[in-house]
Amino acid sequence: MKSIKTKITVAIVFCSLISAVVISLLSISNSRDLSVTDAEKELTLTCNNTAGEINAMVSRVEQSVNTLSDIALSQLEFSQFKNNDTYVSQYTEGLLNDFYKFSEHTEGTICSYIRYNPDFTDPTSGIFLTRADTQSSFDSVTPTDFSMYEKDDLAHVGWYYIPVANKAPIWMDPYLNENINVYMISYVVPLYVNGTSVGILGMDIDFSRITDYADRASAFESGYSFVVSESGSVLYHREIPTGTDLAEYNNGELKAIKDFLAEPSNEGTTLKYSYNGTDKYLTFSRLDNGMKLVLTAPLDEITAHADKLSLQIWGFLTVGIIIAIVLGIIISSTIADPIKKITGIIKKTSLLDFHKESSLETLMKKKDETGVMATAVNEMQNVLRDVIANMEQIKDCLTGNMNLLDDVMKENNAISEDNSATTQELAAGMQETTASTTMIVSNINAIQDNVTDIRSLSEREQQESAKIMERARKLRDTTAASNDKAMEIYASMKVRTQEAVEQSKVVEKINELTDNIRSISSQTNLLALNANIEAARAGDAGRGFAVVATEIGSLANETFQTVDGINQIVKEVNSAVINMTDCIRVIMDFLEQTVVSDYTSFTQVGQRYEEDAKAFTDSMQEIYSQISDLDNKINSIAATIENVNDTISESTQGVNLIAEKSTEAVAKTMQGYDHLRESETNLSTLKSLIARFRV
Repeated sequence: MKSIKTKITVAIVFCSLISAVVISLLSISNSRDLSVTDAEKELTLTCNNTAGEINAMVSRVEQSVNTLSDIALSQLEFSQFKNNDTYVSQYTEGLLNDFYKFSEHTEGTICSYIRYNPDFTDPTSGIFLTRADTQSSFDSVTPTDFSMYEKDDLAHVGWYYIPVANKAPIWMDPYLNENINVYMISYVVPLYVNGTSVGILGMDIDFSRITDYADRASAFESGYSFVVSESGSVLYHREIPTGTDLAEYNNGELKAIKDFLAEPSNEGTTLKYSYNGTDKYLTFSRLDNGMKLVLTAPLDEITAHADKLSLQIWGFLTVGIIIAIVLGIIISSTIADPIKKITGIIKKTSLLDFHKESSLETLMKKKDETGVMATAVNEMQNVLRDVIANMEQIKDCLTGNMNLLDDVMKENNAISEDNSATTQELAAGMQETTASTTMIVSNINAIQDNVTDIRSLSEREQQESAKIMERARKLRDTTAASNDKAMEIYASMKVRTQEAVEQSKVVEKINELTDNIRSISSQTNLLALNANIEAARAGDAGRGFAVVATEIGSLANETFQTVDGINQIVKEVNSAVINMTDCIRVIMDFLEQTVVSDYTSFTQVGQRYEEDAKAFTDSMQEIYSQISDLDNKINSIAATIENVNDTISESTQGVNLIAEKSTEAVAKTMQGYDHLRESETNLSTLKSLIARFRV
């Protein structure tokens, strides 16, 4: 077993270790949480600031286009503009100077244009200013010829028809202008006068102006920004191709990002995700043009400061544990040494050596728990010394008492043996008498049990007969009710059958109607023939009338054929009605001749069944009365014999009790002898123990 010194040292070190580990883990956890929280704030702030810069640029573009739109509409006289090429040319010349000014002073503008409704104007009318890059000067070129494309050809003229259909200013998705090889984004305002489309006015902005802002938005060492569309497609990313759907990239690895960006309430919050095996955080801000700016940074860079702090905490923890071990050894030595000395004194006491120790006097002067322990050991030794002195006196007294007790026990043993023999003979005679009465009682009980069984059987038979009688009544009542119901159904069916037979005669009226139709068709056919004759007489003037007459004749023939079909169906209906009538008559005969007579027979059987059950019940009642009288008489005899048996049993119990007590007295006397001999042995042992003490 380990010493108390070792245990105290281990306890101090263990408690210090637990406290230090808990504090360290809490510090590390809080530092990591704080680092992540600060990083989330930094990501959000950086993303919002960059989004604000982009939105400022977007707002300037919108302001320029909206101002040009106001100028264009304020100078337009729509009544002259519609289908007046001369006015359109003059109107366009008046706008050209303003277009140059706004295009030059709007950041990132590559193209600016106004296109008129091709339904009112020439298909190439309008203004289209363009340049190769933001450092070049604008050139005016001929606009796209609308006549070369259909309206649903969105790939070539969607830039016009989509804003017109939207009827509100719109930012178009970025696209590559292959003519100048520039990736651009357009802001377009549809022009309407009194609900009629006049055309569109817009500017194309170099998309790199937006991506430049995104590139400048970074976080930590390798954090970067990217841009996605409203639908979650990549518009700009360092690694992912443009146009890629986030949900489909790398087998859906970034689907969580698309879902996160789709929820407007998530703006300004952060999402933890994994990309190419690296844990990252991201946040996003919605831009005024509908796109979203996303800023992301690796998790290990976010928690780098916290990891460094964690290493410092673990270093301090190691130093603290070493200090705790040294202090534990010192403190345990201070506690354990006095305890060792007290333990030595206690061992001497266990060897029955009560000589006083000088070290005990020194330990008793201590004010701590060891001083209390030393004082208790000293008091224990003093008490044991007094006990040993008292044991010497008791030993002498016990020796005298044992001699006197030995004589008394011998005399008491002889008397108890005589009493035990006498009571045992008396108890044997009483037991024989009790056995005889017990046999008589058991026979009477057997007879009584048989009587009880017969009575119970008669009671059950009475109950069964009552149930039989009840079932007979129910059978009779049910049969009567069924008979009434059958008669009611028979009467109802009879009435309804007669009504159905009468109603079936309505079919004969159809024959009358078909005869009338046939007659009308004959007359119509005759009229058509006469009309043909008259038309032939009329020559060319009657040809049209002849055609009508021919058609009327054809219709009359078709009517004949239809009437023949109806007559055939009527014959089949009549046949079915006759068959149905025959079947109903057979059923009615069966109900009248068989079912009704059977119900009458059932009613008579139920009445006879009830009379037999009543006779059986009366017989069982008489048997039950006679059995009850016999049971009362047997109970009276059994009670008398039981009283005699109880008296004998009580006498037997008294004698047995005396015998048991006598036997017990003899046994107790023998036990007294045994205890007396044991006391003599213990007295000898006590003497030898007292001799071992050294006081």
